[in-house]
Amino acid sequence: MICLVGFDDDKVIKDFIRIHVEGLPKPVLSLSGNYPDYQWQGLNVRKMHEQPVWLRKLTSLLPYAVASRRLARLRNSASTARLALKRFFAKHRVDVILAEFGDTGAALAPAARDCGIPLVVHFHGHDAHRKTLLTPGMLLQYQFMFQTAAAVLVVSRYMWQTLAEMGCPTEKLIYNPYGPRERFFDVQPDYHPVVLCVGRFTDIKANYLVLMAFQRVLAKMPQARLVMAGSGELLETCRTLARVWEIDAAVSFPGAVEHSRVHELFAHACCFAQHSVTPSYGDAEGTPNTILEACAAGLPIVATRHAGIADVVVSERTGLLVEELDVAGMAGAMLRMLESAQFCRECGARAREHVRMNFSSEQHLMILRKAVRFAQTGNHSGISSLSTLRFLS
Repeated sequence: MICLVGFDDDKVIKDFIRIHVEGLPKPVLSLSGNYPDYQWQGLNVRKMHEQPVWLRKLTSLLPYAVASRRLARLRNSASTARLALKRFFAKHRVDVILAEFGDTGAALAPAARDCGIPLVVHFHGHDAHRKTLLTPGMLLQYQFMFQTAAAVLVVSRYMWQTLAEMGCPTEKLIYNPYGPRERFFDVQPDYHPVVLCVGRFTDIKANYLVLMAFQRVLAKMPQARLVMAGSGELLETCRTLARVWEIDAAVSFPGAVEHSRVHELFAHACCFAQHSVTPSYGDAEGTPNTILEACAAGLPIVATRHAGIADVVVSERTGLLVEELDVAGMAGAMLRMLESAQFCRECGARAREHVRMNFSSEQHLMILRKAVRFAQTGNHSGISSLSTLRFLS
């Protein structure tokens, strides 16, 4: 039985985890929430299993004040939390744990070791790069996880190098970028003069820099339009800037869009723009799923040379890349796309083929399945060769 920990039924930003749940060999046991209070089918795993059944019944006979003090001591104990997980894993015959995000893997590593259950950890982005997360204490937990995990999967070359420098044995690192769902390959863009931006409004995506670049575009091409879909803490800031710069008539903010409908936006644009940056606290993207989806939909990309973006976008062939914070460069790249639908079609066709050949969801799941199978059986056949081949492609 595979136990996937870190699943959150979020229809907007966690589709890469939903793909894992759908694509792994069945059955898959999914736990949501945070350590040690994971949820399974609406129940708290720790509370269900912190005591054996006979002791739980006995405790229920004690006076409330006595029982509550005993339970408080149990719930504050790290060993009790690990024991509860051990009982849960044993009851459901779990033979491999897949942890989504590095911090989840770090929290689970001691329990996995105590249970003798192999651990596979899949990193995604902030868990490898954000300084506010990577405290000295967390780094010590990461070191333990690196040594005890069976495999550690990463979604970009940049992340691979970061974790290697952090101390993860390179023989455990497997390069496994995401892949878009098949429906994106069916999109036929109209290549009208619309720039599309889809994603969270947050520091790392620096959505306001896309808006700033588009302001320059409008001075030369007043008929251009910008669609910025998504939600987040910087959404209202971007709306306010659009009003202050008096470009709000040319910019629309449709808000968060369910992932099942994102492909509809791709059909009415000429290119996809994203200005990811490295903020002062050191965060970085993994390989942005929306960029892979836009490529699959036949849209060229205008973006920054940031983390895993450079793994996907071949500048001048499948899109145009600029340096982080180069607003003028991004404005120029947008203009090149907006002024030539033919250039967009050519770049978009190459982008679609590039992603189909190198970043399909089936390839992503195949490597994940092989990593899980290796953890279960110790048979590493095909893992190293596949990950190396894709790393060098």
